[in-house]
Amino acid sequence: MRAYWSFARCAFARGLAYRFNLLLRVVGNLVNVLIQVAIWRALIGHGVIAGVSLRVMVTYAILSTCLGMVLLVNLFGAVDERLRTGNIGMDLVKPLSYPLYLAADSLGTTAFQGLFTMLPTLAITALAFGFQPPASPLDLVSCMVAAFLALAISFALGYLIALLAFWLLTTMVFEWAIEAFMTVFAGAFLPLWFFPAWLGAVAAWLPFRYMNFVPVAIYLGRIPTGDLAPTLLLGLAWTLALLGLTGWLWSRAMRRLVVQGG
Repeated sequence: MRAYWSFARCAFARGLAYRFNLLLRVVGNLVNVLIQVAIWRALIGHGVIAGVSLRVMVTYAILSTCLGMVLLVNLFGAVDERLRTGNIGMDLVKPLSYPLYLAADSLGTTAFQGLFTMLPTLAITALAFGFQPPASPLDLVSCMVAAFLALAISFALGYLIALLAFWLLTTMVFEWAIEAFMTVFAGAFLPLWFFPAWLGAVAAWLPFRYMNFVPVAIYLGRIPTGDLAPTLLLGLAWTLALLGLTGWLWSRAMRRLVVQGG
């Protein structure tokens, strides 16, 4: 495990080499939150929509944006590049588990993003627009558990897409699809409580809602206390199912690998 810890530290240090990109990322996130807050102020004003106040929606926009910064779904880009250049062959002959290497590298990147982009964005937007505290201590703890499940599910989904590149030799065709699904069904911009009944039912059958909506909704107390345990258990079931699927697909991918370039 010491080797994987080293990979995580290297990924963290790699982010420090691009300080200007870091500044641009923080500015972009601030603009993203500003746009969402402006939209909700125009729609809600001093009133309430569907039982939701402006303060709740501002907090939702801030937390959802911040959570999206640390999700691991974009790791498939690294696998795509390694396949196209042929460097994947060098990775696979190393006496290490490639899936665990990806996880360690992604966690290092996530730790960097959380410390240097998420926290500054959270602090600045909370001071600028106001921020609602958690509904209760239980909701705060449950939100933290849900955030961990969001990281695990996002990693599994990103890893699944990465593994498809072993058959298609690229993941570009899936990039727009996963972003579209996350935008809609994860509740990244529009909370699921605003969805029509039929679309909400579709979202409830998909794992994407655990990546943005569920952690933030728990924080805001929008999920009843009696539903917290079933919701988190279902998220755990999705996590185990997706990780199990990635394990099976990985074993198949090793039989399918075709290396280009090199």
